[in-house]
Amino acid sequence: MKNATLFLLLILSVNFSIAQCSSAYSQATYALAHTKKSLNADNFDHQMYYAGRAIDALEKAKTLVESCGCDDAINPILDGLDNLKQAEEPADWEAGRFYAKHGYEYLQELMTKLDICTTSAASVSYETNTSTVSSTETSIVESTPTEANSSTQNSLLSQQQQLEAEKQRLMEQQRLLEEKIAKQQQLAEQARVNRQLELEKQLRLKHQAEQALFDLEENYKSLAQALGCQDALNVLNGGYAREDSALNNETLAQTKAYYLNLTTQTEQKVLGALNKCAGK
Repeated sequence: MKNATLFLLLILSVNFSIAQCSSAYSQATYALAHTKKSLNADNFDHQMYYAGRAIDALEKAKTLVESCGCDDAINPILDGLDNLKQAEEPADWEAGRFYAKHGYEYLQELMTKLDICTTSAASVSYETNTSTVSSTETSIVESTPTEANSSTQNSLLSQQQQLEAEKQRLMEQQRLLEEKIAKQQQLAEQARVNRQLELEKQLRLKHQAEQALFDLEENYKSLAQALGCQDALNVLNGGYAREDSALNNETLAQTKAYYLNLTTQTEQKVLGALNKCAGK
């Protein structure tokens, strides 16, 4: 019972460490993606915005790394934060790009450290399970009475062989399961990163499209007033803006289609009203 309890505690401890390091890897991936976007930004505002997003993700990664015990990853995180904070509020565009570039280099180093930590944690889990099972078997053998007759000894030997075979089978199952879990986690993390990046593109498209539609309506209003076309003024009633949360339920392609349709409908309404005025 004592061995089983120790075994369970060891497994829970190692698995918690693996989970924390995996979450840190996810946040570090976000930080790396945002830093790259800051480095490649073609205007000052975008450069600073993505540097700030990278800082948020990297600070979360720092907390998780401290929990999972990956000490080697601390220094590149601190160096990365130092450069990104200067990239978030630089003196000019060139300075921001300089610090973003160095921050990106430290984040690449961080990813390597986290790869090593994650692999090491999985190895510890595997070795811990193997050691505990072996200790349990040894305990069984040592508790065998020296006075046992030959038949009993043969029976115990057979049981030990069965245990050894079962141990090997369970170890192989565990190895395959850990590989499958690691692969699924990697795919899930990449999917989350891709979705986050797509959502940011949707937000930029939404804000740009809604501003353009507002400007278009103002131009149509000026034209309708100049022409004295009240019918056109009546159909120009705004309503282009919507909540950012609406984007959570659609893809980038669907967001584009929405604003294309909205633009087309607006122009059709205005043209129909102008045609009415022309016929009067």
